[in-house]
Amino acid sequence: MNRRGWMQWILATLIVAAAVHLGTVYALPRIVMARALARMGPANTMHFGTPPTAADRRVVRSSPDLLYSSCPFDLSKGPLRLTARVPHTTYWSVSGFDAATNNFFVRNDTQVAGDSIEIVALRRGMKLPPSDGAPIEAVLFVPTERGVFLVRMAIGNPKDLAALESIQHQAACATVSDSR
Repeated sequence: MNRRGWMQWILATLIVAAAVHLGTVYALPRIVMARALARMGPANTMHFGTPPTAADRRVVRSSPDLLYSSCPFDLSKGPLRLTARVPHTTYWSVSGFDAATNNFFVRNDTQVAGDSIEIVALRRGMKLPPSDGAPIEAVLFVPTERGVFLVRMAIGNPKDLAALESIQHQAACATVSDSR
């Protein structure tokens, strides 16, 4: 093979390698999130976890000191409303992740003034639904139609677990009537 043939072979190899790399970087996070969402349960419904153990794999790298709740969402049927009580006696947070595992939203107990939070998640082009009376903490234009909100609460003292689970189970997420 002559020099020009080798150069074409090397260039073709580099192009294929770059295409495979870019395809993997794009696809892998979406595949991981799709698998995680499939394991979480029905979309637009709050799912409540128990304190995790070493055998749990519902949340990646879960902490045994946290209570997790999840709301896998699908905005294809309209906006989503998430509400939760916010205890100010322990660490609490809500995070939103898009279909590519990118974190697009975070609030914690120190950033929420009241005892509860209401978040409305929409896609561009959707109309804001009417509030159910609670002040809306955040209106989010979510980057992808599917994703997940994770609510975390620290278990400072195991004796407080029942009270924290009571607060945890007051969280809700649901599709708001289609108002597109």
